[in-house]
Amino acid sequence: MTAIILYASLLLLAVSVLVNRMGERRVRAARGEIATAEKDIRTMEQRLQEARKTLETTRGTLGGLEESLAEAKRQAEVLERQLDAAQQAPMELFHVFDRLEARPGTIWEVTVRRAPDALYTSGAMAASWRDGRAYLVVAANQKEALDRVAQRFPRVNGYEIGPVLTCRLFLPKDATERKRA
Repeated sequence: MTAIILYASLLLLAVSVLVNRMGERRVRAARGEIATAEKDIRTMEQRLQEARKTLETTRGTLGGLEESLAEAKRQAEVLERQLDAAQQAPMELFHVFDRLEARPGTIWEVTVRRAPDALYTSGAMAASWRDGRAYLVVAANQKEALDRVAQRFPRVNGYEIGPVLTCRLFLPKDATERKRA
């Protein structure tokens, strides 16, 4: 009987060693899975932090873009009002004095009007001269420009020649703004 007890205890010892080793394998496998899961969690946390940073950066950029969009809309409204005002304003016409002659010199703007008591040959002519005309003349100086215009539009025929000014179309932008102010 002692032998059976001895065999049974050896058998129990062998079974406990096998169960223990199987348990250790399961524990190692579980630890490996936990380590892998922890690495995955850390990776996910890093991605989440990067995504949060990207989200904050994007929100900041979006806020800046919304401000830029609002400013662009305000500027567009101002420009639309300016365009409407420009379309409502009377058209400013310039007549070119010498179309075929190429001359050196400065471009001058000379205003020519018909005298109020001048006779018109037609209603169309009266309408075209109602407000006068601005002629662009190329000349070396103001006196030459005035002389050339006076030859074509003499006072005896009912024309009045206004001042001779440097043409505002060809002035630098800042000079034009200073003249208006």
